[in-house]
Amino acid sequence: MNTDSRTVNSIRNIGAGFVGQILQAAVGFISRTVFINYLAVEYLGINGLFSSILSVLSLTELGVGTAFIYSLYKPLAEKNKQAIATIMRLYKKVYISIGIAVFILGLCVLPFLDLIIEEKPENVVENLSFLYLFFLFNTASTYFFNYKTALLNADQRNFITTINYAAFYILQNIAQIIVLIVTKNFIYYLSAQLIFQFLGNLTISLIVDRMYPFLKEFKKEKIDPIIKKQIISNAKATFLIRIGGVMVNNTDNIIVNYFSGLALLGYLTNYTLLIGILTTFIAQVFNNISASIAQVNAIESKEKQYEIFNMVNLANFWIYGFCSICIIVLMNDFIVVWVGESFTLPVSISVMLAINFFMLGMQNAIWTFKTTYGYFNEGKYLVILTAVLNLGFSFALGHVYGLLGILMATALSRLVSNFWYDPYIVFKLGLKIPPVVYLKKFLIYVLIITFAGITTYYIAQFCNFSRVINLIIKAVLCILIPNTIIVLCYKNTPEFHKVVQTFKASYQSITKKIRKG
Repeated sequence: MNTDSRTVNSIRNIGAGFVGQILQAAVGFISRTVFINYLAVEYLGINGLFSSILSVLSLTELGVGTAFIYSLYKPLAEKNKQAIATIMRLYKKVYISIGIAVFILGLCVLPFLDLIIEEKPENVVENLSFLYLFFLFNTASTYFFNYKTALLNADQRNFITTINYAAFYILQNIAQIIVLIVTKNFIYYLSAQLIFQFLGNLTISLIVDRMYPFLKEFKKEKIDPIIKKQIISNAKATFLIRIGGVMVNNTDNIIVNYFSGLALLGYLTNYTLLIGILTTFIAQVFNNISASIAQVNAIESKEKQYEIFNMVNLANFWIYGFCSICIIVLMNDFIVVWVGESFTLPVSISVMLAINFFMLGMQNAIWTFKTTYGYFNEGKYLVILTAVLNLGFSFALGHVYGLLGILMATALSRLVSNFWYDPYIVFKLGLKIPPVVYLKKFLIYVLIITFAGITTYYIAQFCNFSRVINLIIKAVLCILIPNTIIVLCYKNTPEFHKVVQTFKASYQSITKKIRKG
């Protein structure tokens, strides 16, 4: 089991996450470019639509993953091998059942595909049901292996999962590029994805078995009833949270297809691909510090916890605020340079995508603390309200404003529900600080990033050169203007100094390790 310090674990995990994500983003970007050039845009729509349908089916997972990871923190800290082994054995049984359930539910969707896609695009030659089965098998099969990654994550060894996933993802995309160039066949493209994802899952499973041999012991011992009861309770709460998250984040593609068809959905998926790369890249930080924050919340004072929260929250705002401005200012220029002007959407779409990106991102610090405090039951019903509001707003605003209205609906549904409630829970119950303190800080964040965004956008409009030169100059403006404004506003605050100190310490630790070997 892991014996390294929180700092070493966090630095190692974040470093591996960044490197892995850069490599994956580069290869994935090349693969998408080849995809666009060799297959019709409707295939992008099919990719986005089927992925969204199966994300909804993943509700079967019931949120048990988060509940199990939380239950592993204490026995890992105490080196309690028996508790770890019994928890993982239960985890395995649950996830195998979930994989089977996802596959069966997925098969039940087959008769309704003609209703979801009323008119099959002429450019799509394959049978839609056959294509859907590829997506279904790929999704369901992951549950038979992926439960083991929870142990690595809880033990602050995310870097192993990251390296393994990155390696097989790169191999998968190289294979898919070759397949598209040689055959231009979507079936072969999906087959390559299925094969390499299976191999990646199998490899991580074997690695976990080798690193934690005691998992095969304690076969007669039963899980502690108290731990089992806690897992069930937390899983029930996270199930509701998962329903809300999926219904808010993964139904937009289905609704866009309903109002606008697969072609527009295909254009949108290029935007969401780029934003997804950003989101996954940033998530490396927060995913890899959650176990460290769990330790802070378990053993440190409330003052120390609040200090860490302010540091994480400022870093969160800085990263997501800067990236949101980049989405608004650079997205369309990048799409033009990448695949051509015909694939662009109105600037208003980029603005709404950036708003949703910022709103979701600003919850990261809150959710990390809420989860590591163990507050799974608090607010579990409110996320259902978020989901219902999102569907209602999406159909109402989508009917009037189309794609823009659907994206607006997502922002509105979050704003009136869990966007304010989760911070309330963390501050009121966890940090023991009046929630209005967070509200004031957040409003200041919004004012600063709005000012920085408007300033950057209007200055960027003076660029009138070639496409590539425009993109480069605007990128430089995005780097200079927002970051300068944020530094000037926060350079004298304790959290800013803490962020800088942490960055310096991380840099020194990394360079020291490099020098040693």
